[in-house]
Amino acid sequence: MLKYHFTKKLLPTRELLKELSIKISTLDFWKTQWRKSGNDCWDMGLRIIGKTAYWDPIIFLDWVNTNKLKNKPKDLRDPNLVLFVSRNSTEVKEYGNK
Repeated sequence: MLKYHFTKKLLPTRELLKELSIKISTLDFWKTQWRKSGNDCWDMGLRIIGKTAYWDPIIFLDWVNTNKLKNKPKDLRDPNLVLFVSRNSTEVKEYGNK
C-alpha cells in the first residue's frame, strides 16, 4: 500500500501530462474510451473548476494502474511513472489482525 504525499491535491492537466510524459492525445483517447463504456471521467480523477481541468493524482494513478497497466513488467517499468510515484509516495506496510 502506498501513502501519497503530493504537494498539491489537484494538478492542472498540463502539469500531470508533463510529470508522467503522457501526450494530450493519449489522455483524450483514454477519456473517450472511458466515457463510451458508460463511465464518468470523475472516476479517473478529473475535476473541472471553472473552465480549467484539474486531476486528483491519487485517483488518476489508481485508475491507470487498474485500467491501463495490463502487461505489468517484472523488471522494466515506465521510468516516468515510477519516478512520479516514488517522488510523491512512501510505502506503508499493513499488518493483519492478531
